[in-house]
Amino acid sequence: MAGVRTLQTLTESFWRDDYVVSTADIDLVTGQILEAAKPQRLGALASTIIMRRMQAERDAATRQAKSGDLYQPKGHYEVGQTVVFSAQDFETGRVVGVRAGENPKYGPFSVIRVAFDAPPAEREFAADLDVPHPLNAPIEELVISTDSSVSEADLVRAFEHYVAVKLEPALEEAPEFVRFNGQWFLRDLLPEIHVGHRNLAEAMIYEAGHPLPAREMLTELELSVAGSRDAQLFALNRALGEDSRFDNVSSAEDPIWFLRALVPEAVYQRPSVLEPAFKAQGGEYIGLTMLDMVEEIGDELDDVDAAAVLRDGNSMRYQLSFPHLHAGSMPASQRLLRMMPASTQRYFPITMVDSRTKKRFDAWVVPEERYVCGLKEWYTSSSLTVGAEVTVAPADEAMTFTITVAPVRSRRRDWLRTASVAEGDLNVQLQQQAPPAVRVDANMLFLVPDEEAIAELMAQASDAQLSLSAMVRSAFFELAKLGGTVHAKSLYSACNMLRRTGAVPVFAELTRRACYDPVGDGLWVYSPDLEGAVYRDPDEMRERPLSTRENTVRDQAIQYLGR
Repeated sequence: MAGVRTLQTLTESFWRDDYVVSTADIDLVTGQILEAAKPQRLGALASTIIMRRMQAERDAATRQAKSGDLYQPKGHYEVGQTVVFSAQDFETGRVVGVRAGENPKYGPFSVIRVAFDAPPAEREFAADLDVPHPLNAPIEELVISTDSSVSEADLVRAFEHYVAVKLEPALEEAPEFVRFNGQWFLRDLLPEIHVGHRNLAEAMIYEAGHPLPAREMLTELELSVAGSRDAQLFALNRALGEDSRFDNVSSAEDPIWFLRALVPEAVYQRPSVLEPAFKAQGGEYIGLTMLDMVEEIGDELDDVDAAAVLRDGNSMRYQLSFPHLHAGSMPASQRLLRMMPASTQRYFPITMVDSRTKKRFDAWVVPEERYVCGLKEWYTSSSLTVGAEVTVAPADEAMTFTITVAPVRSRRRDWLRTASVAEGDLNVQLQQQAPPAVRVDANMLFLVPDEEAIAELMAQASDAQLSLSAMVRSAFFELAKLGGTVHAKSLYSACNMLRRTGAVPVFAELTRRACYDPVGDGLWVYSPDLEGAVYRDPDEMRERPLSTRENTVRDQAIQYLGR
């Protein structure tokens, strides 16, 4: 509204640049917590300060406006009268002259001459002019100016952040306040949580065998009746949070407590076999037919940022690699993580249900490390091996997933690849064995009688910083001795018994190196005379002009953008 005062508390610049937390603000926050008798979120405390400051400035402006006659064009004024001008930041002036106005459009009105202390010393204003005009509004509307499309609640929300970032350190410095999980309370109102209470909470979680929220433990702890239930929950959660025996494993706002002693070590430290050596960066050239293989393998190291724009699925499938089998883990791919609520926790539990036996067990999602751990016992009991095909899908219960492998009942012995370590290198042989009891991808399949030996080989390769090209070459040679051709999936699976890698880096190495030629159905052969030659562009990668093989397959090379 033109000519109407805007209070500074209604401006972003005040809260962003000028606002300073005062003693009165701290007293206000204290009173709010005392009145509520329960913990308060920082945003709620900040909002109270903003609203109180707005009201205080509005009241002050109203008092100032009423300290003299508020100027309005419709008003009548006499010489010597004191007038307050809202359009001039409530400056006060004295009427020193009155004359008749001259404008046929408005009819009779007056012009008053007003003297001010600040220059310009005198100015003239219309009076006795009862026509529509912004300054003819009621006094309450002249005290402040706001955008009618923006409510006070909208302004509070807009300014809350600026106050919160200044209020938080002030509360941290004040000894009377305590904080937990984004909420603030008064230290003197905290019920006592002693070591006996914490020991009992530990025993309750041990007995339950799964994480428990504080509210379930509260009824057994026999806390002092002093304080509200909210205060008791706050005190218990805060005490458990300060005790190193307990971990908050909730993926939501309310804490859920578990014992560090019961959590798999992989939650706190990535297993060495899962340490990524090579992963997709996006933009690598691979054959078009390899995209389906990447999808079928389901390796989390093949996720790139662009994959986030792809469709969400109602299930996730993966083919088990040696590192995940040995670590008792599975990929936490973007597809899987999109089935779960967003969480700021470093890790959180989910419940897995075996679709065949209906047995339930806990697994642990470690989003930043991109794996789920706690599956070793299930892998063993389900007789899984490298190459097993696993499906994970959300169940009806929150944070619960079914995990499925398809059983295979064939008893006919077959020649299967077996991986071992011989003279410090990966050794692959064919041995006549009973087939796995579950469905596997035959190209991914390896039997690994001594997992620890392969894990130690991976550690040695990591220490030696075995390069991608050297790893692919070594694994290719070891597989080629069994029959000359090597399937791309078999190569990926074997490479993951040397160093942890996604499928895309391995497939890109096949695609760009002239010494490897595709001969159809995912199979590749090696040409020693082309060792060291590299195709530079997608046309060359497709046409493979250096190849002398008649059975070379032309597969369009495309840039990998994600699964």
